[in-house]
Amino acid sequence: MTITVFIIDDEAPARRELRYLLGQVGDVTVLGEASSPSQGLQGIRETRPQLVFLDIQLPGLSGIELAQVIRELPDKPLVVFATAFEQFAVQAFNVDAFDYILKPFTLERVAKSIHKAGRALDTQVQAHKPLQELHGPDKPDIKRILVHKGGKMIPVPPESIVFIRATEGEAQVHTADGVFTSKSTLNTLESVLEPYSFVRVHRNSLVNLNCIIEIIPWFNGSCKLVMNDNGGSEVLVSRYNAKDLKQRLILSK
Repeated sequence: MTITVFIIDDEAPARRELRYLLGQVGDVTVLGEASSPSQGLQGIRETRPQLVFLDIQLPGLSGIELAQVIRELPDKPLVVFATAFEQFAVQAFNVDAFDYILKPFTLERVAKSIHKAGRALDTQVQAHKPLQELHGPDKPDIKRILVHKGGKMIPVPPESIVFIRATEGEAQVHTADGVFTSKSTLNTLESVLEPYSFVRVHRNSLVNLNCIIEIIPWFNGSCKLVMNDNGGSEVLVSRYNAKDLKQRLILSK
């Protein structure tokens, strides 16, 4: 699929470089660009892109503040923060950032972000098809994850899920209201929940980035996450997945 993109950055050289790299990736159409938040918001409303590359330090309104406005739009795009500063990563993911890449940009990193966005957008299209067929394309998205407890089936919103741990034959879905089970595989849940800031941290665990309250270094490059459920559960991050988590959160070594 071809992904439509809008670029917001007050530095013309950065916009040109990003345009060039996106052209090298392929299957990307840049619908426009802007050098200020007001121009950017107007451009997004007019062109309705699927993905926005957004700088953080902008004149007048910061990229973080602009992202808060963007996420309230009816057809909100995925937002990738593209900045020279590591220290805003946590704030970025608190406003539902899809990705966070650092300047100077590299083709490999931009391509990774585009490919990940393609997978997420494809998942959204597939997930929305039944709703569109039943209710029409203009109805709001009311997606829920169906879980089980005590013989009952319960729909829960993705944002309420803290983490998911696969056990033999099922997945344990941990929320602030308790632990439920799902018959879906962890791979299936990962593909559905990735747009909601979920990331795979172990072969048997998937966590909500917005629910991490502490990161504890562990052995051989691995770490443990303390989650914000009622029990303060700890989730092990494998050495391999710790690298991806670090990229998502821009952790210091």
